[in-house]
Amino acid sequence: MRNLAMSRRAGLTCMAAVLVLFVTGCGEQSAETASATPAAGSSSSPSTGGEGKKLTVAVIPKGLTHVFWQSVKAGAEKAGGEMNVTVEWQGAQKETDTAAQIGIVENAINRKVDGIVLAPLDKAALAGVIKKAHSTDIPLTVIDSAADVAESEYVSFVATDNKKGGEMAAERLGKLLDGKGKVAFIPVQPNSASTMEREAGFEETMKSRFPAITVIRTNYGMNDRANSLKVTEDVLTANPDIVGIFGPNEPAIIGALQAVKNRNLVGKVKLVGFDSTKQLEDSLEKGDIDSLIVQNPFKMGYEGVRTIVDLKAGKTPEKRLDTGVSLMTKENMNTPEMTALRSKG
Repeated sequence: MRNLAMSRRAGLTCMAAVLVLFVTGCGEQSAETASATPAAGSSSSPSTGGEGKKLTVAVIPKGLTHVFWQSVKAGAEKAGGEMNVTVEWQGAQKETDTAAQIGIVENAINRKVDGIVLAPLDKAALAGVIKKAHSTDIPLTVIDSAADVAESEYVSFVATDNKKGGEMAAERLGKLLDGKGKVAFIPVQPNSASTMEREAGFEETMKSRFPAITVIRTNYGMNDRANSLKVTEDVLTANPDIVGIFGPNEPAIIGALQAVKNRNLVGKVKLVGFDSTKQLEDSLEKGDIDSLIVQNPFKMGYEGVRTIVDLKAGKTPEKRLDTGVSLMTKENMNTPEMTALRSKG
């Protein structure tokens, strides 16, 4: 019996030793696993969303047809390539289809993309989905055109100083006309913040700097060449003594140019436009258009994506980033500065 008891004690001792070794081994394995797993709240590289996941940024323009937006796309895709980010490009076919743009933003939110870059078609109508993105912790940068939301509800606002652009157009046209005569401008569409600022800058500068010039506001061109042509025809019929026209965006100035051509008024009616396309630049070179206020849409797209990436990397992006505005004329259009801003399409 005594020998049996000793044998049992020896067996228990061996079992205890095995248990100690087993527990120690498990403890060491747990430590290794813990060290390989990022702690909660730790950040990954700027272009990844945790565990090496590539960031996806939805870039949503006002539309897909105008050359301007293709330059924005090129800038966004260059940023995506440099920063290892997937850029999803989707927009409404027409720049009057606010409902379609709202649906595209909502879809991006529902898919839980890592960030959104948005050019709002309507400053009031898009406010709701911008607030929704903010409430669901999806960072959103506004580009090109403002929205009726608080600064706290978006990452950055990346855009042209549009009011300054309108002021430049008024200064140019006012000097061309020696501060006298009758001019018209073609408002683009209701609640388009960017073009509303251009129009306000133009009207205010004309009133303050050139009080002898009468300014006529036409009906809306509705961001469409054919409509802009029609409203220009109407204002020229009602006011045959008009000597200058300002088109605050590409469809507006193209429509105005065609109306002036239809009446054989090229050179007699001075045209100042906003934006740059191959067609507009050709018209500038021929002298059909006097000058263009040009933006930097490529930079708009690039910086829009960068602000999202910077935020994901723990940085604090600029709240307002001015992408610049310049006056292009026949005399300076081939300078290095203007060549960099000219249309690539």
